[in-house]
Amino acid sequence: MSRPTVLVLMAAFNGSRWIDEQIQSILDQSDVDVTLIISDDGSSDDTRKKIQHYQKSDPRVTCIWPEKTTGSAAQNFLWLIRKMPLQHHSFVSLADQDDVWDRNKLSRGALAIASGCDAGYSCAVTAFWEDGQSLKLGQQDRQTGADFLFEGAGQGCTFLLAADFYCRVREFMLNHATETAAVHYHDWLIYALSRSWGLSWVFDKHPMLRYRQHASNDTGARYSVSGVHRRIGLLRDGWYAKQLQLIAKICRSAAPENLTILEWFNLVLRPPSLSRRLRIARFCMQNGRRRSSDRAILVGAALAGWL
Repeated sequence: MSRPTVLVLMAAFNGSRWIDEQIQSILDQSDVDVTLIISDDGSSDDTRKKIQHYQKSDPRVTCIWPEKTTGSAAQNFLWLIRKMPLQHHSFVSLADQDDVWDRNKLSRGALAIASGCDAGYSCAVTAFWEDGQSLKLGQQDRQTGADFLFEGAGQGCTFLLAADFYCRVREFMLNHATETAAVHYHDWLIYALSRSWGLSWVFDKHPMLRYRQHASNDTGARYSVSGVHRRIGLLRDGWYAKQLQLIAKICRSAAPENLTILEWFNLVLRPPSLSRRLRIARFCMQNGRRRSSDRAILVGAALAGWL
C-alpha cells in the first residue's frame, strides 16, 4: 500500500491542559501523511490560542469553529464531518483533545482496513488517571445480529474510516440533519450506519492510544466507578431508551429494507405493556450488545421497563 494520507478531525473544548500533548502525538504519527483539522466549540480557556499557534507554525494544522457553539462533543464532530468534504485523503480519523496516540496508531489502522476492505477500524485503549493508575479497555469483536442498534464500536477517539465510507456517512448526515441533531454519541451513529449498510468493521484488540480519564470526560472508562454510575443513571431515567429510538429511526432511514432494523424499530415504538417488555427482552438477548454481560443488563433493563 502506498503511503496513506489521513484527515484527522479533532473536537476541542476547554482542553488547554492536555491538547498540546495530543496534537503532538498526532503530528508525530509514523508512515502516514497527516492533515489535522481542529474545531474549537467556544472554549473559555486558551485552547483556541494554542491551536492557532499550531496553525501558524505547522501547515498540516488548521483550526476552525462553528458560527455558534454546538453544545457537545458529538455534535461538534458531526458539524466537522458535515463541514469537511474529502479531497485527496485515503482515510479519516477522529481525535479527542486529551488522549495520547501511539506513533503507529494510524498506520496500523490503515493497513488493517486496506487488508480487509473494511469500512472502519477501532482499537482497544489504555485508560489512565492522574494518580498513575492505568487499565486496558479491550475490544469485544463478537458482533451480534444487531449490536449496532445498542452500542458503538468502542471509543470514537480510536476510529479510522475508509474514504468512501466517510463520504457516504457525510452525505447521509447532510441529507438527514434533523434526525442526527439529537444524537449524543457520534461514534455509535457512525458504526450503526456501517452495519446498516452491510459493511464490515475491524476491531483491534491491541491498545493504540492512552485514554485520559478526568472529571470532564463525557462518559469515561466503562469500568470506572463514575462511568458505571453514569451508565446506570442513563438507563433508569429513560435517556438511553430515547437514544435507542433515535438510532433505530436513523438506521431505518439508512436501510429501509433491513428486516432486523424494521423489527426493532416497530418494537421500540410500541405502547408500554408487559408484552412489549418481554419481546424487547428477547430481542436484546438474541441480538443485543457484543458482551454477554452487557446483554444481560439490557434484558434486565427491558424487563424493568427502562427500554
